Amino acid sequence: MIFFRRLILTASRYRYRTVLLFTFFFIIVNAEIMRLLEPNTFDNSLHAVWWILTTMTTVGYGDVYPVTQAGRTWAMFIVYTLGIGLFGVVIGIIIDGVSQYKRRKEEGRMTYNGGNHFVIMGWTTKSKNTVNELFLGDDTTEIVLIDELERTPIEHERFHYIQGSPTDVDILKKAKIEKSRAVLLFAADGINNPDLADGKTLLVASSIERYDEGTEGNIYTIAEILNERHVDNFKHVKIDEFILSNGSVSNLMAKSAQTKGASHLFTQLLSRQDGDNGSDLWEVSLKPEWRTYGDAYEHLKEKGAQLIADRSDLNILKKWNEPIPRDARLLVICDKRTYQSL
Repeated sequence: MIFFRRLILTASRYRYRTVLLFTFFFIIVNAEIMRLLEPNTFDNSLHAVWWILTTMTTVGYGDVYPVTQAGRTWAMFIVYTLGIGLFGVVIGIIIDGVSQYKRRKEEGRMTYNGGNHFVIMGWTTKSKNTVNELFLGDDTTEIVLIDELERTPIEHERFHYIQGSPTDVDILKKAKIEKSRAVLLFAADGINNPDLADGKTLLVASSIERYDEGTEGNIYTIAEILNERHVDNFKHVKIDEFILSNGSVSNLMAKSAQTKGASHLFTQLLSRQDGDNGSDLWEVSLKPEWRTYGDAYEHLKEKGAQLIADRSDLNILKKWNEPIPRDARLLVICDKRTYQSL
């Protein structure tokens, strides 16, 4: 036991790669030595490696073993003693590596290496609900959260946490925001003054814009704004979309009062809780046979989808005979199964 402890302490002073490389050469060299000592027992290198690995892992199938005095002596002092202890060190390294990876991932110290993901700035009640909705919408959706929490707030195979300030360029690089589908900026919880909350969001937005200048594509950003008077400030830093948090609630209340039941319509479009059977808002790809908006409308209607807009333009019926531009983004209302069949 004392020998094994000293061996592990010695190995821990070196890099993992060095220990693994030494173990590899230990197996290969001793396999060749055993072939020289017992050529009748080990007729090839693979046979000798098989015996050493089963011995070092203490499996010991007993299908092959040294029979000469020289072979048994070498195996007893080198393979049995040093080999088993060395393999124990390798197992410890693997376990330690897995635990370190898990800890670094939970603490948000890992770099995200994917793409076509969503990046969320700030963990709030609203951003938590947004994460749930994004996961419900697509089984392949991956989300990266940037915040300064000590540990990840959610443990999910498609949820990645990066600890740090969203105004830090290195943190934005770790989140690969230039490869994201969209970056979502949420107003910070705990700040009662809307001006201060929007000011913090604006600082993050300007950092993203500065980072975006060095990338090839455009980083699509959506920001939650508490005070409508700040919209022009956000337009200045080229935010693509704005969500007026306080204004949206009051406007929805007014619509519901004027048109009873309107809130149910908006709620259904904003949530995917109804699963595959509930209607939802989707973006569809353009098809070569669609020359005009009327062609797209009729084709989608036959499939069970309702064309309602091109980006923010809801006047599709007035543009019935107009050609569809190549950069059009058509939005339809239908259930998930219909959308998947389009």
